[in-house]
Amino acid sequence: MSENSDPSVVENVVDSVTEKLHELSASAPSQPEEQPPVPTRYRLFNRQRSLHEIFGGGKSADVLLWRRKYLTGGLLFGATLVWVLFEKSGYTLLTVVANVLLILVVVLFVWSNAAVFLHRSPPPIPELELSEDMVTSFASVLREEINKALAVAHDIALGKDFRLFVKVAAVLWGLSIVGGWFHFLTLIYLCIVIAHTLPVIYDKYEDNIDNYAKVAVEHANKHYRKLDAAFFSRFSRASVKEKKAQ
Repeated sequence: MSENSDPSVVENVVDSVTEKLHELSASAPSQPEEQPPVPTRYRLFNRQRSLHEIFGGGKSADVLLWRRKYLTGGLLFGATLVWVLFEKSGYTLLTVVANVLLILVVVLFVWSNAAVFLHRSPPPIPELELSEDMVTSFASVLREEINKALAVAHDIALGKDFRLFVKVAAVLWGLSIVGGWFHFLTLIYLCIVIAHTLPVIYDKYEDNIDNYAKVAVEHANKHYRKLDAAFFSRFSRASVKEKKAQ
């Protein structure tokens, strides 16, 4: 009897141990599978925020992105009307501003004096005054920007950065060409139209534009590296050697 029961006892023990092992393996927390890293998405100008946040996230951002269609349309219509008025009438900006201010001053002056004789309230004109804090903050920001521009001009004048010189010269040359195509008022009008059209187009077709921009940037960087290795780097090394020799 004992000889026949021993194998059964051993089998029962093995079965119970196997079941315990299965239960332990089932209850043990599974290790998370390693997922391949998600490739970072290319954004135009390497931006990390949305266009609405970049434009301030307020009413101005809503206007530029056509989220207030009637206000944006009214601004574009008003800008177009002013541009047509100046282009077709032959008036200059100074003439129109002077005439508008003249009419405004005459109307307010007559209204104020008539209100005294008729015992009516004068025109509701608020006090026009700039606070000291507003002027100080604006002057501080303006000072910083002017100092940055002067620092760049100083480096270019002393020949410290040839690449920066080429970039600034290219921008100024491009502005001179564009300025020869349009009048100053037309250029301002075009900037207003572009500011109210390009952002909303990019916001609508963001993915497609980013993909094309990535390809364009890669090609531009490739050509720039070739030009840098062939010309810019040699010129910079030669200028440094000349300064050391002096």
